[in-house]
Amino acid sequence: MPAFGEADLTNCDREPIHIPGSIQPHGMLLILHPDSLVVLQAAGDPAALLGWTGAPVVGSRLHDLLPAEVVGALGRLLDSLPGLPRSRASLEAVLPGGQRADLILHRAAAGLMLEIEPLPGDLPSVRPSPLPLVQAMLARVAAAPSLREACQAATEEVRRVTGFDRVMVYRFLPDGSGAVIAEARAEDLGSFLDLHYPASDVPQQARQLYLDNWVRLIPDAAYVPRPIEPALSPLTGEPPDLSFCGLRSVSPLHLEYLANMGVRASMSLSLVRNGRLWGLIACHHRTPWQLPFVQRAACEVFAQMVSLQFEAQEQSEDFAERERQQRVHEGLLRVMAQEGDLAQGLIRHRPNLLDFVRSDGVALLIEGSYAAIGRTPEEAEVRALAGVLAGLAEDGVAATDSLPALFPPAAAHAAVASGVLMLVVSRDPRDCILWFRPEVPQTVTWAGNPNKPVELAPDGPRLTPRRSFEAWRETVRGRSHPWRAVELEAARTFRVSLLEVVLRRLDEVARERAKARERQDFLMAELDHRVKNTLANIQALVRHSSGGAATVDGFVQELGRLQAMAQAHSLLARSRWEGAGLHALVEEELRAFRGAGAAPDARIAVEGPDLRLKPKAALALSLALHELATNAAKYGALSVPDGQLRIAWRPDGERIRLDWTETGGPRVVPPARRGFGSTVIERGLAYEVGGVVALEFDPAGLRCRVDMPLRQVVDAGALLPAFARSVRAAATPGVRLRGRRVLVVEDSALVAMELESALAAEGVELLGPAATLAEARALLRADPPDAALLDVELDGEQVFPIADLLAEQGVPLAFATGYEAGAVLPARFVGARVLVKPFRGEEALTLLRRMLAPG
Repeated sequence: MPAFGEADLTNCDREPIHIPGSIQPHGMLLILHPDSLVVLQAAGDPAALLGWTGAPVVGSRLHDLLPAEVVGALGRLLDSLPGLPRSRASLEAVLPGGQRADLILHRAAAGLMLEIEPLPGDLPSVRPSPLPLVQAMLARVAAAPSLREACQAATEEVRRVTGFDRVMVYRFLPDGSGAVIAEARAEDLGSFLDLHYPASDVPQQARQLYLDNWVRLIPDAAYVPRPIEPALSPLTGEPPDLSFCGLRSVSPLHLEYLANMGVRASMSLSLVRNGRLWGLIACHHRTPWQLPFVQRAACEVFAQMVSLQFEAQEQSEDFAERERQQRVHEGLLRVMAQEGDLAQGLIRHRPNLLDFVRSDGVALLIEGSYAAIGRTPEEAEVRALAGVLAGLAEDGVAATDSLPALFPPAAAHAAVASGVLMLVVSRDPRDCILWFRPEVPQTVTWAGNPNKPVELAPDGPRLTPRRSFEAWRETVRGRSHPWRAVELEAARTFRVSLLEVVLRRLDEVARERAKARERQDFLMAELDHRVKNTLANIQALVRHSSGGAATVDGFVQELGRLQAMAQAHSLLARSRWEGAGLHALVEEELRAFRGAGAAPDARIAVEGPDLRLKPKAALALSLALHELATNAAKYGALSVPDGQLRIAWRPDGERIRLDWTETGGPRVVPPARRGFGSTVIERGLAYEVGGVVALEFDPAGLRCRVDMPLRQVVDAGALLPAFARSVRAAATPGVRLRGRRVLVVEDSALVAMELESALAAEGVELLGPAATLAEARALLRADPPDAALLDVELDGEQVFPIADLLAEQGVPLAFATGYEAGAVLPARFVGARVLVKPFRGEEALTLLRRMLAPG
């Protein structure tokens, strides 16, 4: 621990909040042996909740604590619970003392976790279904014309349904801090709207918990925690992980933080976009406030659906901006086709470059001449600035919203050029266009002084949360409004058009221009189609899922299909919607069933060549794989320890054949009727890919065969000659890595630790990790390694000199990068193996096995 004076709230990032060793006292937690239902650990007041006054609860059987009919109902609930990490199920029961309670059940490494939450005495005995309530809440948000208004509608709906004094939408900003962008509150409360909070207010491990568990309730922040006894799990020898436990006790720092704000009860709902925490719906109350589990589950469904709605709203706004830019672009193309003086032509007509990208001024250096319109620095300053930014341009475009921080002399003209977007047409002579935005002196209102996160506590030096929540204003200077991604993309597209006129490279630029125009038209049409189609798919999934679910808990589980669709969306987004790797698609859907650890699950075999499916086929197949995997976990091969699952695909003439084969599971009986899941697999998949799908209910194990046309594969013609090599490579996952020497060059400590852990588990002799070129060269002075994994970018240095040394020695190597490989790899390494960031240790091991396979 750092000495006092060195502490700050980043220490909170090391607090193990997922294993607090205690629960909140409004309920009781029983951790049961998964087979015998004997209580292994317990927390809470058994006398008050269960009327239990006999021997200690730990060691007792569940049958001794609850009525037989309740235990039986829990057993049936457990049988229906899918084997997913976030799966929970609940029922309402009457406790031995006559009190009604929610019983919530989920699986964990420490055993079966049974949470008992008593229900308020005034709660109606017959509670209405929350599904119509969720639908009404979503309708209000969907009707909002903008993202900001959608956020406001969400806060008002959550407050109306839950009764909290204050409900806010808290959005995380790029620097990790957050801001309140919408608020609904009681009239006698002051407003938190537009207040900013430092990144340290939500530590990293808390953000991860918000991703794992979408809802967290603190009914009374002044509680005294109830310890879990015994502290260590008999099954794991460690404190139980309470990440998915609603009764989990929260950090004392957070409780003190709430007390400083005058908050007695709180609830948080996660807002997630593309697998990342986008923000929170934060609820506060001045007095203790409890919500039953069913109502919390309805709020959780609402948060999940609203997350998708917010994403669609942002995409719609970006689409409108792209349409406007396209109209201006077409006008500029007409000007460029007619004007002799290109620079003057781009600024003296309407529309001009100021209309194309929203800014206060534009300067052009074209074919040796200079032209400007609006507010810009002097010509000499523009030329000097162009020289500085030219080296930073990627894909011909460089942008910053804090130019004085990047180029200190620019502080002299911050009033007109704190932000600059530069488009480089050519480097010798330097032809470029620069858009300028002025400084926006903005007063950021922080909730307390962000630079004073630590105070001296009354009992001596210890870390305490900020006590001052009065507004602390900090003026930010030298910054402009940030450049949006759609503006950078528009500049890149315009650069292609300009190249044709300025450089006169008609044959080369014609191809570039056609590709850019085709891609932009595709993006315009595809985005419009995708936003509408996604909303239609969500609506259809919700309707079909709600029709097959008897309870809100079943409805929540049915909505796992949305997660499958989101995973496919994420894979497609990495390739800019050009295609999704079939191997990655299969692995993504099976990840939750493989279990923990770096070693692959021996029960699951995945075999097939590397190929990419087109977006429509990828989305349809992801839903079908989700249905098959969920069925296997509930009823099939993955529901028993000895079950086996094999997924294999191969080319067969003009088609791709994929086989899903289960063995070793419970005896398969054909269903009496076909449900929505079977329809998704058979009719939906066949319809979407134009192929044939057959489900075979073999008593020995479910089989599914998918035949799809080769046209569903991206670049199918180019892939055919490589199919034989790909099949051989996919069939070598068993290559032994123990004793092999592998060089790792990686400057990110977290990524390096991930690789180090995965390689060590396989018995690999690790060289490194090396964080610099010098360290890597030192490691290569001895015998060459058997293989190497190289991060492309090492804190500003490129790793290619090390790659050249390894190539000369004949060492197989792979590059790791978050960029498109074609954009960062030099010509001599085109075609090299690439690990796309972010990746998991298992993916690195699979790649190493392929690299070291014979032949």
